[in-house]
Amino acid sequence: MRSVGESGPAGPSDRPAPEVSIVLPAYNEGRRLLPTLAAIRDTMPIGYQVIVVNDASTDGCCDALRADPPPFESLVLVDLPHRHGVARARNLGAEHATAPILVAMDAHCLPRPGWLEMLLAELHKPGVGIVAPQIVSVDSPAATAFGLTIRDRELGVGWLHRQANQPYEVPLVGCACMAMTRQFFEAAGHFDAMRSYGMEDVEISIRCWLLGYSVIMVPGAEVAHWFKKNPFPVGWHDYLYNRLRTAVLHFDGEPLERILATLRGKPLFADAVSSLLASDVWTRYSFLRDARKRDAAWFCRKFGICI
Repeated sequence: MRSVGESGPAGPSDRPAPEVSIVLPAYNEGRRLLPTLAAIRDTMPIGYQVIVVNDASTDGCCDALRADPPPFESLVLVDLPHRHGVARARNLGAEHATAPILVAMDAHCLPRPGWLEMLLAELHKPGVGIVAPQIVSVDSPAATAFGLTIRDRELGVGWLHRQANQPYEVPLVGCACMAMTRQFFEAAGHFDAMRSYGMEDVEISIRCWLLGYSVIMVPGAEVAHWFKKNPFPVGWHDYLYNRLRTAVLHFDGEPLERILATLRGKPLFADAVSSLLASDVWTRYSFLRDARKRDAAWFCRKFGICI
């Protein structure tokens, strides 16, 4: 294991270069992190590395990773001195990744045998940007998501049911597990600058489609996920900020007006707008509008989304 701080990576390793880098943001994962790492190790068919980004956890969930000898090989631990939030933690982890394939995964998942092989078989096809497995609940196996869709004008999402046995296009996938090439990740501009928790997977999925790529569900691949009973608390400010940012970056005209009208009655709306306007949103807006091949109206038509 290599343990690094936020400032930069440790020295070079004499291990073979990994073919896939898996980035796990970890915040107060309790006993879930070690089973996640063990499941990754036990299902990996190729050379890999795992980057665990300890987002200033207070429960000691990453302490075992500092043991001598370390419990896992091919592991990089990035300790952040204060909370950065999930999106920034994912990006910081990707900075330490060295493989041509990136997998964004939650630190409370149990990938099943064959998951990576099936994802990679689709990822290398022309025009594919992001691929993802079905996500099944560890505690309730009947609860299974085959991708996501936008369900309302707050940009909330709903799970999709299986549509086919072979891989197929879906509007969105979640960051419980999604794979992409480093080339796509760099060209698309990484995960967007969301606050605290939520929406980074929705936004990058929309962006993938608008940049001219596709998002593919691979139903044969399976990753089990612990759904936390007490998820990360997200206040109204950050909840609204993330949704406003996604809406402004990608939507136009009447759909954008309807999203704003729906969010306007929420607490701290004015504060969230002020924070958004003071951010880099317009620089990001210009970058995305110059690069995109499609617009949000096309995206909504394709998947029957009504905003």
